[in-house]
Amino acid sequence: MSYRILMTSIDLFLHFLWPVSCPVCGKLASVLCRSCSDELVRDNPLRCLVCGEDIPCHLHGHSYPSVSGAVHSGMARELVLSMKYHGVSGMGRIMGRSLGSAIAMPFPQNRIVPIPLHRGSTRRYNQSRWLAMGISDVWGVVLSDHLKWRTSEKQSELGAEARRSMPKNSILWRGPDLKGQSCTLVDDVRTTGTTLLRGAEALYEAGAENVLSITWSRSINANERGDLSWS
Repeated sequence: MSYRILMTSIDLFLHFLWPVSCPVCGKLASVLCRSCSDELVRDNPLRCLVCGEDIPCHLHGHSYPSVSGAVHSGMARELVLSMKYHGVSGMGRIMGRSLGSAIAMPFPQNRIVPIPLHRGSTRRYNQSRWLAMGISDVWGVVLSDHLKWRTSEKQSELGAEARRSMPKNSILWRGPDLKGQSCTLVDDVRTTGTTLLRGAEALYEAGAENVLSITWSRSINANERGDLSWS
């Protein structure tokens, strides 16, 4: 039996036990091929989370660097939808590993922190935490899931202007002192950027020295539209 026939037989057997396939290439028994995920991600330039300018920006310096692996369209968008709404949580860890491999750390990291689910969410898992786990796998940095929402208001129920007006202290840090530490804040999609900004502010208030925000994708014309919410 040739190697190719053997591998095809193994894939068919695994697919019988675990009936899934890669949404990109169709490979059987795989929720997502790592190579397919890697092809969607780029090491894009750091942008200011507040104003979108290159880092360092003339208004906010190095305080709010952010980067997204892809534009929120096409297959990059479809993976987010599958991960979040179709129960394919393990896909997020693979996507996170792709982010961790593609994006260079701008400074040594101490913690990776996912944006939390809203209080009262009916979702069985936090997609941002799965992405954060994948980045943690690659970077070898501890995952700290200690951010909490102060408000129970879901961002998906708010318009763009309401999201931008999200009050300070909407997200709070409930973990250990972060004095002098560098943190990576992780979410799935950046829209207006306000959720990430409130998360970064909470980490700085807890003593963090640097906060980098990473998302799998960035909504097209996010600063103008803000009509999507994934937090």
